[in-house]
Amino acid sequence: MANRSYLYVVDEIPGHGAPLTRVTGLSEWRWDVPLVHELLVSGSGRLVPSTIWDAPATAILGDYDQGVANLERLFAQLPHDEETQRQIAEARNALNDPANRGRYLLLEVAEIHVLSVTDDDNPFPEMLTEAQGMVRGDDASVDSLIRYALGLPAEKRQQLTGSGSWANNLYFEPFGAPQQEADAEPKAGPAPQAQPAPQTQPDVTAYAQPVQPPPSAQPPQYAPPAGQPQQVLLVRPLANGAVQWGLGLLALIPFPFVSAIVAGIVMTAAGRSRAPATEAGERNRTNAANWGITYLISSVILIALHIAFLFTFDDEYSSTFFPIGIPITIWFALSVTHVVLSIVGLVKASRGVVFKPIALPFFSPRARLW
Repeated sequence: MANRSYLYVVDEIPGHGAPLTRVTGLSEWRWDVPLVHELLVSGSGRLVPSTIWDAPATAILGDYDQGVANLERLFAQLPHDEETQRQIAEARNALNDPANRGRYLLLEVAEIHVLSVTDDDNPFPEMLTEAQGMVRGDDASVDSLIRYALGLPAEKRQQLTGSGSWANNLYFEPFGAPQQEADAEPKAGPAPQAQPAPQTQPDVTAYAQPVQPPPSAQPPQYAPPAGQPQQVLLVRPLANGAVQWGLGLLALIPFPFVSAIVAGIVMTAAGRSRAPATEAGERNRTNAANWGITYLISSVILIALHIAFLFTFDDEYSSTFFPIGIPITIWFALSVTHVVLSIVGLVKASRGVVFKPIALPFFSPRARLW
């Protein structure tokens, strides 16, 4: 599952006692928080408790109309080519739809920020710092964000317009107010006096469920699931072994011999990582470690032989490349093979395919890591 940034429309402020009586999905973006999301919550932005993830995860809340106005300031400065204007029109259609409009825009960013934490045991301080850095509370910070957005290359234009991301049915559904069921047979007699709803603190424990599209004839319902809330943990994606193979490309650094040795050491060390991985990921990183140490040992032997040949053979061979150049020629061919295998391993591991070249079998995949 891809980690996403989620944008919702709400009419209440999460964490202020009243349950969320209206939650409408508006947009979601994979693997990043796009600038269009940041701008839309830049109207009087503030941090609030997350409505999807466990406390103390936070979300960003901004005024709907101010956020849309800030985005329009960006749109007014974008190019007037046909494709850009089409993307802008797509965004305006979603934002100006009466069914989507509300008092606030709620941006859930925890699923993205957890990807960059360095302390897996206590990720929330780092996530809080990242969320605080995205809060825009004044015109100067909004102007700075717009200037940054205008400096992005054309291929990132979709991050500014949100093209392709506008949708009401997002992968996760935040906490909403329970729908009260009417009595099947109301009793005769005077109507009971309405009791004010108790002011309870909303439960921000995550129990998000993948959203199913609602029937076209009915508005979305946001009743919580029956039974105990499902615990949703913020976790990084399971490793697939692509990083370990990619580290083999360190051999391309233009420091002959040294870069080869460094690449072999780093591949071997990273390949023995104990981080959670898929089954294919564990096999891929183990295969990367085996190839890394094979390349390392071979490089050390061939480089040592080359140095030995330089001192062993007398002046009779000083005017010819061979036989002195035999070890270095073999090492060069091995290094080319290493780069090719690293690229192939990187591509295949990224696709979830196990890649196992011929290598010394120093290591075996660990059990129960996926």
